[in-house]
Amino acid sequence: MHPVVESLLRNAAPRTATPLEGRERVTETAFAFALLAATVAMTLALPAGGGELGWQAAALVLLCAMAGRVRFSVGGDTTTAEQLALVPMLLLLPPAQVPLLVATALALRRVPEYVRGRTHPDRLILAVADAWSSVAPALVVALAAPGPPSLDHWPVYLAAFAAQLVADAGVSVVREWAAFGTPPALQLRMMAIIAAVDSALAPIGLMTAVLAYEQPAALVLGTPLLAVIAALAHERERRIEHALALSDAYRGSAILMGEMLEADDPYTGGEHSKGVVALALAVGRRLELDARDQRNLEFGALLHDIGKLKVPDELLNKPGPLTPAEWDVMRRHPVDGQEMLERIGGVLADVGLTVRSHHERWDGGGYPDGLAGEAIPLNARIIAACDAYSAMTTNRSYRAGRPVAEAVAELRTCAGAQFDPRVVDALAAVVEAEAPAPLAAALAA
Repeated sequence: MHPVVESLLRNAAPRTATPLEGRERVTETAFAFALLAATVAMTLALPAGGGELGWQAAALVLLCAMAGRVRFSVGGDTTTAEQLALVPMLLLLPPAQVPLLVATALALRRVPEYVRGRTHPDRLILAVADAWSSVAPALVVALAAPGPPSLDHWPVYLAAFAAQLVADAGVSVVREWAAFGTPPALQLRMMAIIAAVDSALAPIGLMTAVLAYEQPAALVLGTPLLAVIAALAHERERRIEHALALSDAYRGSAILMGEMLEADDPYTGGEHSKGVVALALAVGRRLELDARDQRNLEFGALLHDIGKLKVPDELLNKPGPLTPAEWDVMRRHPVDGQEMLERIGGVLADVGLTVRSHHERWDGGGYPDGLAGEAIPLNARIIAACDAYSAMTTNRSYRAGRPVAEAVAELRTCAGAQFDPRVVDALAAVVEAEAPAPLAAALAA
């Protein structure tokens, strides 16, 4: 699961119980008032069209509220079966009035949560802002005025649906970005899945509208489908809960293994590994890694030396140089680390590839596979440089750590041979940004 999506899913439930605050309050209030203004303008400027606002309108609002109760998660967002009610509303009622009727239905669907205290009343304004998905198709239908529902008018209906998808995507992207800072690219990927769901439900809504024009009782034909979708949505929610729990298990496993490494070797698993993690994440941000790569980089930096759990203590703590045979044993720790993580599987199996390659060299002279250049995973290249920097600048029992400027100079000397030059530049920039002014000037020289 994408880390940003995971964060959105984790925060969604707690957020509904709290009042709107800050950016979210300003954003949702602005969109709600804009919808009210758009509805008034449409009512005054467009022909009425459609049927009368009588019992059929009340039935459609109730159907829309019921469809809105059937919510299921898609990516980090949620969607509903509202399309089953929205299409008949657009074709059987005055289109200019549909956005307000949809807003009413969306408010009604939240009543049970308000009563149970699961949703803060302050969030009622979201019902108005959420109704923006109906504005664009209502405008198209009102301007085209196709008349009674009929499959002969499919070009108008297709244009209305296309307008709905485009406008819904645009409004949703702006709302999420303004309220929570959600990256537009990620939001558009999630909206593509929601559009696919709406595309599947829209034809059913159209057929309901065609039948209900002559036989109003046909409006109830969609309720069995709602029951089926509700059951599937419940099953999907269980799967999402399982995925979040599994993500917690992976992180817990990584932390536990890091603590095991620290207990076995306080230097390797303690100050050194923690320093490599912090520095690697800073370099990753500098290189603009996405959230998924940042998460894997964090796990890789934390566990890059996990294979040393299989190295005998007498080798890890040997005061003198290692013999060739002892070096052969020591050089197995990247492979051993990968094998340990592959046995866990999932995300940590992917991290195992980084752990395996963190002693490769840019010029191909590293181990265990002799990879070179871009063939080395980027996260492994980042960890290799950060590992070397941390080793040089960390105090050991037998020597003091080297000055920061000297360590950076050594990395630059080895760039293009041992280390990826781009990674070294990013690391130096991170260190320079965090260094006191005199040291930063020396690093920049």
